[in-house]
Amino acid sequence: MNDHDQPGLFDAASVAPPPTPAPGFRGITYHEHRARTLLNKIPGARPGGMAWTLNPYRGCTHACTYCFARDNHARLGLDTGEGFNTQVVVKTNAADVLRRELRGGKTGDDWVMVGTSTDCYQRAEGHYRLMPGILRTLTDHRVNFTTTTKSALLRRDIPLLAEAARVANVLVMTSLGSLDERVWRAFEPGAAPPRARLATIAALRAAGVAAGVLIAPVIPHAGDRPAALDALVDACAEAGAVTVYPDVMRISPGARDWFLTQSAAHLPPHLHQLLAASYANSRSMPASYVREVTAHLHARAARHGLPRWEDYIRDVSRRTPDSKSPRQRDR
Repeated sequence: MNDHDQPGLFDAASVAPPPTPAPGFRGITYHEHRARTLLNKIPGARPGGMAWTLNPYRGCTHACTYCFARDNHARLGLDTGEGFNTQVVVKTNAADVLRRELRGGKTGDDWVMVGTSTDCYQRAEGHYRLMPGILRTLTDHRVNFTTTTKSALLRRDIPLLAEAARVANVLVMTSLGSLDERVWRAFEPGAAPPRARLATIAALRAAGVAAGVLIAPVIPHAGDRPAALDALVDACAEAGAVTVYPDVMRISPGARDWFLTQSAAHLPPHLHQLLAASYANSRSMPASYVREVTAHLHARAARHGLPRWEDYIRDVSRRTPDSKSPRQRDR
């Protein structure tokens, strides 16, 4: 990790303004699609664990420069750079397909991970409103699930999440890798500000919904100073997080060119050069660096009594609240 006394990598005067997200839906094309299936089984998943994924959207207006899901856009024949930010596939019949798939008890006691590819609460959700139907269906079938977001729009559905949490295991993860707004503006221009994400955690906890933090990505050279990481964990604990999951930034092949192009355009030259040197020929930082950052974050979280994500999931999966009734497989 970087030394505490290292000169500021972000010089406010030298950071070019990030791209401004288009207001409303201007400049964004939504490709409406009627899906045949929605649930995808994770190969090798253990019974009762994280075994299924569900993604109602492809592409994302959060425009995070490092997003691994840019690779998926190439498989759809779409551009992985600006096209990923502005060409969004919408599975308009998501709730209906999910209801059909769950009617036969397809997931059993397994967990479903909602929105593993792109954020379910990106701007499109404000218009298409797919998540309320998805949440009601998961609740009807008592399905354990987790979802991850960088958007404050999730707060709209807190009553539905609270209802689901009364009959199944629910964990809402907020993705937050730094409290520094310069990092947010440079790497996640379309996502909610860090403090808004912390407010979402607090709102979830006030409603009785378990909320954790995906401390991700930790961006080397920009967001990895020990003091900054400590402050981030402390803020998450203060907001009420029940667990944290650290993850150091990885750059997939489909995202590398776009990431480095945006880095060169919007970051101070010395910071761009550090990132380019770290990721030009590798998708991840050295294993020793990843271990050091991860251990530091886990140690800080332990001071607040926050368990590791995998430990939290294992423990909560063993518990069945008295309020839960037998899973309804024929609804």
